[in-house]
Amino acid sequence: MRKNVFLIITILFSVSAFSREFVQNGSSMEPTIKAGQTVEIGILSSFGYEPSRWDVVAVKNPQQFNLLVFRIVGLPNETIRLQEDGVYINDEKVKLPEKLIESGVQYLPASAVIKRKKYSNSLYATGEEEYFLLGDNTVNANDSRFELGIIHRSLILNKIEGDL
Repeated sequence: MRKNVFLIITILFSVSAFSREFVQNGSSMEPTIKAGQTVEIGILSSFGYEPSRWDVVAVKNPQQFNLLVFRIVGLPNETIRLQEDGVYINDEKVKLPEKLIESGVQYLPASAVIKRKKYSNSLYATGEEEYFLLGDNTVNANDSRFELGIIHRSLILNKIEGDL
């Protein structure tokens, strides 16, 4: 009996050490992740993780002490341009993954969302170990186009688990 209790406690501890639950606060990642939806962030699998374009990732907010979830659009040493007709990386239009197209995701420039001179930029450049992140609901996402800005690799925890 004692062995079984010890085994159960060990399993529960191990499972919690391998992943962490995160509840999405807000609609910035809809329709992919709904407000209030719980997602898993792999902890152990974060060692050796190399971020890729279109990954949905958990990020440490550089301005506050909370986690954010966004999609990687721009990789290190790229120029990202957002236009009404699509996303351009290094002056070439990139095709969104089929799943995003089917769900109606459209990445809009900041100027299409907020009509202020401060947000008139639609061209962004990443440096070494820097990433450009967007919410799938760009009308309601405070992502790399706004105050969040370009994100350093050290702030990216891991890819969100699941088929996103």
